[in-house]
Amino acid sequence: MFNGEEQVKINNKDFYFWLGVSLLFALYYGLFFYYQVFSHEYIVQDDARHHVVWLQKFIDPKLFPNDLIADYFQSLAPLGFKALYFLMAKIGIQPIVLAKILPPILGLITTVYIYLFSLEILPLASCAFLSSLFVNQLIWLNDDLVSATPRAFLYPILAAFLYYLSKKELVACLLLMLLQGLFYPQLLLVEIIVFSLNLLIVKDKILFKFTSQKEPYIWWILGGIVTAIALFSQVQKPPELAILVTAQQMQQMPEFNSGGRTPFFGGGWFNYWLAGDSGLSLPLFPSVVWSGLALPFLLKTKLPITKLITKKISILIQVAIASILMFIAAHILLPKLHLPNRYTYHSLRLVMAITTAIVLTILIDIAKNWLLKKLQSKTSFKTSEKIKIAVITIFSITIIVLPAIPYVFTNWCQNWKIGTATEIYQYLAGQPKDTLVASLSKDADNIPAFSQRSILIGGEFAFAYHPIYYNQFKQRTIDLLEAQYSPNPKVLKSFIQKYKVDYLLLDNNAFTANYLLDKNWLVNSSWSAKTNKNISQLESNVSPALLKFVLSCSVRSTGNLNLVDSNCIVNNSNNDV
Repeated sequence: MFNGEEQVKINNKDFYFWLGVSLLFALYYGLFFYYQVFSHEYIVQDDARHHVVWLQKFIDPKLFPNDLIADYFQSLAPLGFKALYFLMAKIGIQPIVLAKILPPILGLITTVYIYLFSLEILPLASCAFLSSLFVNQLIWLNDDLVSATPRAFLYPILAAFLYYLSKKELVACLLLMLLQGLFYPQLLLVEIIVFSLNLLIVKDKILFKFTSQKEPYIWWILGGIVTAIALFSQVQKPPELAILVTAQQMQQMPEFNSGGRTPFFGGGWFNYWLAGDSGLSLPLFPSVVWSGLALPFLLKTKLPITKLITKKISILIQVAIASILMFIAAHILLPKLHLPNRYTYHSLRLVMAITTAIVLTILIDIAKNWLLKKLQSKTSFKTSEKIKIAVITIFSITIIVLPAIPYVFTNWCQNWKIGTATEIYQYLAGQPKDTLVASLSKDADNIPAFSQRSILIGGEFAFAYHPIYYNQFKQRTIDLLEAQYSPNPKVLKSFIQKYKVDYLLLDNNAFTANYLLDKNWLVNSSWSAKTNKNISQLESNVSPALLKFVLSCSVRSTGNLNLVDSNCIVNNSNNDV
């Protein structure tokens, strides 16, 4: 498939030295990750609340019974992801604990394969180190790897796929494609398009024709079969996932417009095509990875070091093309292929990291040769040259040190949620496993993770992609808004009995208009009329019936929260009647 030159023999000492340094950087990020997750009793990664918490049912099937949110997100989970957590649960490792163990391991695997793949393109161990360094920066300076959700697994699988593709190991590639389909199927479609691109060869620079070699067709056919097998499980969807919202409906729904829970439209041309779920979503930090754009220009210089670059660099071009093609297809078929940025966000990061490493390796070689000539000529450095050296040195230190500052990657990028309502978490954890909490508070989103108890709704789980799920979610939200702010205690009592709510979790400022105005997922929603009605009611100083039960029926209060016993509300409302 690739007609590259013979690989330059790499000195074993250099190979293992730079591999060791690469692994040290990966280990550095991993150790700080462990420090972060094990230094807090109540900590959870934002996306783990969606995809990992519900898997606790593998440990205790009695958790989250008849839970709309838990059932929905479990149905969304890819087969391979669920299978891994299920098997680990059977040997006694809780999913929430496993999610805290896996990311550094996945990071180390990714590091090794990126290092090896980079050597296939430019056989210099120092360049391979830079590739692994930038990849580590990119995967630790966002919330994918640390979430231990399906997105975390795509990095080691994709990195391994690229390496074995460069080595023309068909069986390994097919197995990795199967894994990719079982963990993160969007990237599988990118990989099969890479196989498809190998069927084409360049003719007259701008034209293409199909190759006459048999090998690419064998790869493509077998890859297609594996793709079909891997995607079969995604086609067999439960009823709640069988029907998708249409692109036209998305345009009309506030949830998918500016300020909504999952904004897709309404952010302007720049945001639509370059940022968010609809855009390419290329990394802005660390910004050094944009240096890779200079590679085509450096290759034209025909510097001696560029002659070492093998034709396997075409794999990076193919991955970039395949990613953009799927990005376009996802826009055309929206939302049948899920969100467009899922096809570029991850794969192009790896491409940018490796091309940047090659660019910097070339520039370092140029600088090294200039410095040697300067030293050999024994001429003194000019002031301007000293300034250039100082700037380059500071730049080099900065691109390594700044992204490695723990506060930067843990607090700015990894999206951790640290719970502070300890007494409430502990109290709820001691209640029956079928306990249900109703709340509009953002703290309610943490209850399934920290107390392993169900919630009626939560702003974090207000996803409108599947109408069967979302219509139920919508009705629950409207009913809760009506119950929480109605001046009629009968409405509150009826709501509690309808949903069998055990507790209401209330913020101290829950009965102010600003409380609702600050919640975009309520204001910019399909039930905004109901939200606005409640806001007007609060501005008119109409007193909700619930307000008089907060103090008398509160079982736990902490910080700005009150946990109110629903049975107490029902009994007291009966006494009032």
